[in-house]
Amino acid sequence: MKLPKLRLPHLTPVAKGQLWGMAVGFALALLACERMGLSYAIFVIGMLIAWVLSERHLAPRLLGSDGQTLALAVGSGFAFPWVGFFAAWLLNALR
Repeated sequence: MKLPKLRLPHLTPVAKGQLWGMAVGFALALLACERMGLSYAIFVIGMLIAWVLSERHLAPRLLGSDGQTLALAVGSGFAFPWVGFFAAWLLNALR
């Protein structure tokens, strides 16, 4: 039995940087949520809202592959999960 080849879609350098930032930020923010006992649902919803709003407003400006653009892509990807973390922390504090 021959296994099919799995191919990843072609990603731009900006998308790769943002994906890397999101992976690292998600892991660290999830660990922080777990240690502080915060809601995972609010964390994920806040992160997704930040990502969608960023795609609407920031994505048209992230064109190219120079160093400054890639640094902004990694930084913004890293920040999305932390927006969700702060939303979960704030709602937990207001409870």
